[in-house]
Amino acid sequence: MARVLCAWEFGGDLGHVRRLIPIARELRAMGHSIVFAIRDSAYLNGVLTEGFEALLAPLLRVPAAVTVSPLNFSDILLNLGFDDWRGLHGALRAWRSMYALIEPDVLVADYAPTALIAARTVQLKRVTVGTGFSQPRLASPSPALRPWVASDPNVLRAIDDRVLGVVRTALAGISERVPENPAALFEADAHLLCTFAELDPFGARAGVEYVGPQGDAASGVNVDWPAGARARVFAYLKPADARFAAVLGALARADADVIVAAPGLAPEAALAASHATMRVVAAPVNLERILGAASLCVCHSGPGVVARALAAGVPMALLPQHLEQYLVALRMREAGCAELISPDEPPPDFHAWFTRMLRRADLGDAARVRAAALGEYSFAAGTRRAAVRIAAIAQG
Repeated sequence: MARVLCAWEFGGDLGHVRRLIPIARELRAMGHSIVFAIRDSAYLNGVLTEGFEALLAPLLRVPAAVTVSPLNFSDILLNLGFDDWRGLHGALRAWRSMYALIEPDVLVADYAPTALIAARTVQLKRVTVGTGFSQPRLASPSPALRPWVASDPNVLRAIDDRVLGVVRTALAGISERVPENPAALFEADAHLLCTFAELDPFGARAGVEYVGPQGDAASGVNVDWPAGARARVFAYLKPADARFAAVLGALARADADVIVAAPGLAPEAALAASHATMRVVAAPVNLERILGAASLCVCHSGPGVVARALAAGVPMALLPQHLEQYLVALRMREAGCAELISPDEPPPDFHAWFTRMLRRADLGDAARVRAAALGEYSFAAGTRRAAVRIAAIAQG
């Protein structure tokens, strides 16, 4: 049986762990041995309680000044610490030491580019998993992240060259297997996109495998809709969003039954915001239990929640907070089953916006058509497809 190292290096929130743990469970059920290397100690105990070995991943030092609007993925890497060859050199050595200690047969990398580069130097088999944004389109120069903005190819190429120069310097004395182009930084035996092609932030593309979304949506607090024929609005909101108070206030006035999941909100604040027609929960909730019966899903366009809403045929009111979420929101708007408000737009009258959304029969119709096209999608089957593919590569 194979030994699998699951690595998570960049990105926050629950999405990465909720993707990796179900895949790891499936691989373990198939008889394989799993080790985790994760970026955030806050999630370490959750991995350990699942019975997996776990270590903290080597991390880069994020620069004090970052590019607010990165032009391509190389620009993102610079923001993540790829402009510091000394720090990168140390992280690459640490990853190589981890590989020597664990002796994995395959690396499963969830937004873990440093782990990928280090694995390439020891010729370790590699699989990337994600929902598309951390698995960039591979081309030279690295494609612009915002296709609606004119980009100079020479500028994009210069950013690529800057990153490649730092990586090559960092690899000096470690390995002669240096990347020859930006695509080589993400070279892997397979790129598994745990999403629908419709949700790929860069659009459906070749060179990747859409194994479908998966995760652990059944975990979380169990809540139920009240009985009755009123409209039902489910909202998954981040309290740190500047629009949170305004959105919550508008939902409280909606002519609908409302359930709000707001992980990170103080429990007393959630209790104070709840009333007869709105329940606020300061934690993730069991989406399997409630989302399919919702009339509208309000969220920040996180790929996991959006995939669940799409499969359930629920129209969406999307409030993206950053570029990845904005790209996913654009895809859903193009599909006709969502509307969005950019974080750069002045906040609207949210109460009026939600009222209009609940009355938009076209959004509901389009959402149901999209769900019908997906059929009776099984999120558990998506997990198994990813695990089977990883196992095949590990043992191939």
